[in-house]
Formats: sequence, C-alpha cells, structure tokens
Amino acid sequence: MSEKTIMAFENHLFGIKGKKAGFLNIPKEYYELTNERLKITKQGVLTETRSDIELFKIKDITVKQKMKDKMMDLGDIEIVSADESDPVLLLKQIKSPHDVREAIRKASKVSKELVGVSYRHDL
Repeated sequence: MSEKTIMAFENHLFGIKGKKAGFLNIPKEYYELTNERLKITKQGVLTETRSDIELFKIKDITVKQKMKDKMMDLGDIEIVSADESDPVLLLKQIKSPHDVREAIRKASKVSKELVGVSYRHDL
C-alpha cells in the first residue's frame, strides 16, 4: 500500500500562523497525517528534528483547551501510544483541534484494521 497524505497542519504560536521559510524563523512544529503514520517536524531557530509515529500504535487521543484557546479555536492534542521512544506525544496549539483529533482517530482505526491490531478491554 502506498503512503498518501490525509492532511497537513502546524501549531499556531500565540494563535498566529507562521511562515515555513523566511528571514526570521520562530520555533514551529509541522505535522503530516498519512494513511500510515503521523510525521512530525520540529523547526527550531538553529535545528530541525523529524520523527513519526505509526498510526496502529495510537491508543488514545485527548484534546485539551483553556477558555482563551476555545475562543480562538486552538487546543493541545495529547496522543498516548504504544511507541517505546515517545509514548505520550503532545501537539501544542493546533487550530481546530477537535477536527484534527477526529481525522487522526479515523486514520488510526483504519490502519489498525489493515494491520490486524486489536485491543482487549475488560468490561
């Protein structure tokens, strides 16, 4: 199966969408959700770090918003996963966080079905 981009998004520092390239680069985080993984690029003033998380490893996704964030339609998305290197991933200051959360949840569900991953819950 070939990897296809579902959506791309970035954090909004102080509620302002920045430029990916320019004279003054403030620290930013860029995300690309594909049908296989969530790719993360952290762009600092002098450094850049790239990582990813396989969608079938995602266990739980939570949106956290403060009152001022709700007014600006911003929020933090916390992803709990089975990834050993980074089991809790925090996506900070994401625009329309509930829509992004739902897109990640749906992509994760499809990925788990394709790989054959299931979780057993004691009810």
